[in-house]
Order: sequence, then structure tokens, then C-alpha cells
Amino acid sequence: LFVVQIHGIKGRNKGVVLAPPIGSLQIHDCTGTAQHRGRTAGLILFNMPPSVPSVGDASEIEVRSQKNADGAANRPAAVAGTANGGLPTAAKSYTMSEVAQHSTKDDAWLVYGDLVLDVTKWVAHHPGGEMTILRFAGMDATDELRAFHDDWVLETKIRPFVVGTVLDKPETSELVRDFRELGEQFEKLGYFHLTPTFYWLKLVWVFGIFVCSLGLLFKTESLAAHAVSAVLLGIFWQQFAFVGHDAGHMRKRAAAADGVDVTGLGSLVTLFNGISVAWWKATHNVHHAVPNTVDCDPDIAHLPVFAVDSRMFGGLFNKYHRRVMEFDWPARNVFVPYQHFWYYPIMCVARFNLYIQSVIFLLSSSKDGHGSLRTR
Repeated sequence: LFVVQIHGIKGRNKGVVLAPPIGSLQIHDCTGTAQHRGRTAGLILFNMPPSVPSVGDASEIEVRSQKNADGAANRPAAVAGTANGGLPTAAKSYTMSEVAQHSTKDDAWLVYGDLVLDVTKWVAHHPGGEMTILRFAGMDATDELRAFHDDWVLETKIRPFVVGTVLDKPETSELVRDFRELGEQFEKLGYFHLTPTFYWLKLVWVFGIFVCSLGLLFKTESLAAHAVSAVLLGIFWQQFAFVGHDAGHMRKRAAAADGVDVTGLGSLVTLFNGISVAWWKATHNVHHAVPNTVDCDPDIAHLPVFAVDSRMFGGLFNKYHRRVMEFDWPARNVFVPYQHFWYYPIMCVARFNLYIQSVIFLLSSSKDGHGSLRTR
């Protein structure tokens, strides 16, 4: 391994441009691959600055892909513009069936682009919770990682976890390609960026409702006015819950760049609604990673009261709760057959279950990656 400093020169590779200032270029002897800030190239042409001794009489050096001892070509693991984000090449290659054998908490591998990641030691510390990783252990998680993380995270934080490349990754489906294109269009249109003014106006609106509710409650003696006060209080909670929903979906760094304080907003919602935004985020992250998956999505795990899929009728092991959701006697005879009648009465008191879940979350010692948020 040797390092060459290149100053203000453009490195050129078919389809890859390393814009100046270049910084350092790492060239791996014999492998025929070059890496610049994580961008991998199989063919690099560059000029040597005067301060670097020349190699022979050449003023330009060309690094080409070579053959391994077994005759297989050394191809780059990533190219600019691919899902890998230009992460470094790893020497060892695996099949998807080999990756699938590493699918437990104690041995968790993921595929990102063409790269194989060993994330076993990171699972307990993942800010998004354990399940958002473990649900995809042994699988291709390219689109899920792209959906939940900023580009800078994928480009700078993944490198220590790379253990190799995948040989037989299935071809990307037309549906997935369409979704990726849609996401790129939304990014160009600015749909993923926040408008601070919107949230300031929303806070003025919801707290205006709250003040009106308190005014009717404490400044009047009329039963009708108190009834209106109660309705307004309900509207305040409901509207502010949507603000909490937004806060739960925001990425802290990205929101801060747009001028929105996610921690402050989430804390405010937790204070006035009594429901932990940190708990909600811990469960809702999993919901959006595996929406409506009957054995994992916590947002549809409502037995014994509700069943949303016939597979729940036999009892189903829920990977999020790590237990069997029993289809017991109350579920079979009292709730599920009449769940269309039970729905609204239960929704009237379901809020109290959210209080209970928030307290359980705060008291839990589980290392789910949200420990630093528990006091919020």
C-alpha cells in the first residue's frame, strides 16, 4: 500500500470524475483499484506533481485492473452514482446465501449496494433501535439504508463494517428503480427539506386552541362553555400529536440544517401530550422499515383486541415484541369477531395505553439505541 499526494489535478476514470482539490489517492498494489475519499475507480489516469519523484520517464501513470491468481478480474465494488456511494473495495466476496446465514443479533450481516457489512457490534448502539437492523439481517438492505440515512452517513460511517462484496445480488426490479427515481425527483424539488415558518405557525395555531380551552374552562361557569372547552382540548391534543408525528420522522442533523430543533419540538409534544416521542420513534421506525409486516410491525400488533391478518388466527411470533401473540379465548370469542363494533369504543380509551407504553419505555433497561432519549 502506498499513498501519493495529488494537488489540484483531475483524476479521470470512465464514468468517474474526482474533482479538485484531490487530496490523497490510495492505490492498492496488485489489485488495480484506486480510492479517493471512498470513491473507488478501476482505471485512474493522473498527473504526478513536481514534488513527487517520477516513475521512469513517465509524467503520467495509468493504473489498470489486473487479474487475480485465479484469473478473476478485480472489478471495483462501487462507482460514483451507484447505491454504494463509492465505498472502499473489500477483498473477499460472498453469495447472498452465505450472507443469509448471518441473520441473528449475535451475528448480523447486511448487504448495501454490492457491499457486505458486518454490523453485529453496532446493533445495540444503533440510534434507530435494534429491530430496524435485525429485521434485515442476512438480507439486502440497500433501499432501507438509503431511506433512513443521509448520504454523508452512508459515505462516512459504513466503511468500518465492510467485510466483502456480494457476487450474486439479484437484479433491481423495475418497481424499485421507479421508487428510487421518484425519491431523486422529490429531493430535487426540495420535498425532504423543512420550512421552520410552518412549524412556528403551527405552534401558534395549536397553542391558540389550548389557550381558548383554558379560558372557557376557568373564566366561565356555563356547562355549554365547559363542553366546548373539552372539545377544544381534544382538538389541541390531536393537532399537537401530528406535530409530534412530524418530529418523530425528522432526522436531527438534517432538521437542524433547515433550522428546526427536533429535540425541542419532540420534548414540547411529550410535555403537553404525555406520550413519549422517543417511544413513538422507537416503534415507528420499525413500522416504516417493515410496513404492515404481520410478524414484525409493532403498529399492527394489537392482539387480543384486533387482528388485521388471518395469519394471526393461529398465534404468531412477533419479532419486535419477541413473544408469541396468542390468539386466545378473549380474542377468539369476544374481541376479534366483533372488532368492527369494538373499534370506536376502544379508540376512546386507547390513549391511556400510549401513556402506559411510554412509562414502560422510560423504565426499560433494554439497549435499543434510544437510551439517550429516555428523559425526553
